[in-house]
Amino acid sequence: MKILFLNHNLAGRGTYFRCMGFARELVKRGHQVDLWTVSTERNFQGTCVEEDGVNIWHTPRWGKVGRHDGGYALVDNIARFFAASEGRWDVVHAFDHRPNVLLPWLCLKMKMRCLPGNKTLFVSDWCDWWTAGGITTSRRRFPIIDRIEQRIEEGSKRFSDGVTVISSVLQQRAIAVGVNPDWLHLLPSGVDIEKFPEMDKKTCRKLIGLPEDKPVLGFIGFSLWDMELLANAFEQVKKQIPQAVLLVIGGGVEESANDIFKQRFNIGVDVFLPGVIPFSEAPKYLAACDIQLLPMEDNLANRARLPNKLCDYMASGRPIVASNVGEGGDIVRKKQIGLAVDGGVENFAEACAVLLLNDNLIREYGGRARNAARTEYCYSRLTDSVLMFYEQLHK
Repeated sequence: MKILFLNHNLAGRGTYFRCMGFARELVKRGHQVDLWTVSTERNFQGTCVEEDGVNIWHTPRWGKVGRHDGGYALVDNIARFFAASEGRWDVVHAFDHRPNVLLPWLCLKMKMRCLPGNKTLFVSDWCDWWTAGGITTSRRRFPIIDRIEQRIEEGSKRFSDGVTVISSVLQQRAIAVGVNPDWLHLLPSGVDIEKFPEMDKKTCRKLIGLPEDKPVLGFIGFSLWDMELLANAFEQVKKQIPQAVLLVIGGGVEESANDIFKQRFNIGVDVFLPGVIPFSEAPKYLAACDIQLLPMEDNLANRARLPNKLCDYMASGRPIVASNVGEGGDIVRKKQIGLAVDGGVENFAEACAVLLLNDNLIREYGGRARNAARTEYCYSRLTDSVLMFYEQLHK
């Protein structure tokens, strides 16, 4: 099959990893996959690269990173529209509903539906709760804009041949807005376990300059949400384990979220902030930690999502302390790969301390986490279900 993945994110950020994980495995199975994503730098013409057999188009952008990265850039949208009008694929999979994804998706859908005998599948992926109290609602100056986008977010799913959803919360929302349950497929994100070799903790600490004899708590992410919860919890951990160290990886255009640590902790001693790193370096940084952290405030956006970092945490072979919010907390609890805690800062900090003071628990939970990444949450296994879903929709 010839497959097109439409991604609204910057390359190497957010849902891009979800797209790339499935695309890479589909190529291994003999399919041709094109992935359209947003350039991470000013790029007047766009660039095409091949990575692991996937044809990736970094679409043109005339503005700097940090402006219109969410799929609204005019040049990006125009370029995708014209490219879509000239192309033809067997499956077009739109990852969420932002304009630079929905516009080419609709263009192709209208064009292909006019061709006799056409069997192109038009699939949507739903991996975030955007409107109606979700991610973007608080960012809208006028409520009517959120209501308009809500119609687009929900309507694009009803208009699809099939819908993949990242969580049971979004699965229920899809059914509630009128998507046929037979057209739905629950599809968590995963991890390419081959890119996460098992690594020695002390060796990794030497390579990145972390203290070798102190307990290290790890956090990674491009969208630095819930930073206040993380900072408050670490403050409580320090009261019980004064020598503890926090490693916070990521930031990008949201680097200002790290200011909370700079104001309250000794940077380079208690908290390490390497910023954005190449994804190829992530296994080394995560392997340098004793435990991984998934703090999540209990809100609608967090209940609906499944952060990519969770599977990377699993692959690192380290136990996870997670807020018992949404699918992430459920996975940690049910798979027994760490501790999923209810409540706020005190409970989260206590769970961190329990693990840091028990090497046996760290080994036990970490081993289960690595095994879960290697089996149930590896992209090679998850991609089998994607192909089965495509085949089901073709019938």
